[in-house]
Amino acid sequence: MSAAATTPVAQPPPVPAGADPTSPVGRLLGLVRKLIDYGRQLATSLQQRTAYLAAVKLGFGTADIALILATITRGLQRANALEARLLQRADRPDPKPAPARAPPARKPRASRSAPRRAAADDRLAALPTPEQIAQAVRRQPIGVVIADICRDLGIVPTHPLWLEISLVVIDYGGSLVRLLETAFDRALPQTAPAARRLAAASLGPTPAATGPP
Repeated sequence: MSAAATTPVAQPPPVPAGADPTSPVGRLLGLVRKLIDYGRQLATSLQQRTAYLAAVKLGFGTADIALILATITRGLQRANALEARLLQRADRPDPKPAPARAPPARKPRASRSAPRRAAADDRLAALPTPEQIAQAVRRQPIGVVIADICRDLGIVPTHPLWLEISLVVIDYGGSLVRLLETAFDRALPQTAPAARRLAAASLGPTPAATGPP
């Protein structure tokens, strides 16, 4: 196992008080902090070898501990940057939900014939710096950032926070269908892409009927 697998995941600073928890900003902060707690716990269980790796692999699409810990670290960095962004707005008017946007055209998938180890090494090398992450989080819609955090933490539709996550992703400019596609792609890599897209599309609109958070 590589040295990266045993390197402690960067821990976020203590969480400040922030906004009224019943306001839209406060509810967003509450979700971000739940995601931070989950990411910390998952990283700790992986480092202590107490996690059930087969279940974790379903959420990340890999059993490479170094790669999983690296993506969890990226997710925590994204969550910290989003928390800071929301705290800056705590004394301002609440952020308005972004209008729904059509998802961008999908790019052709890369061939799966390359060795898995090389692919994992390439993904580790391509991870952005904390400064790049913070810059991206400042300009992206909140729903997009939340979806990216969920991908980094390997969160799947069976997770207890999924409904809350879904509502925020939909209401704040993200794509729930694309998040579902990622989950299906990781859990069922051998399934035809068209079947995964159909399954994701069939589940995607469901949370919208419950209304905004």
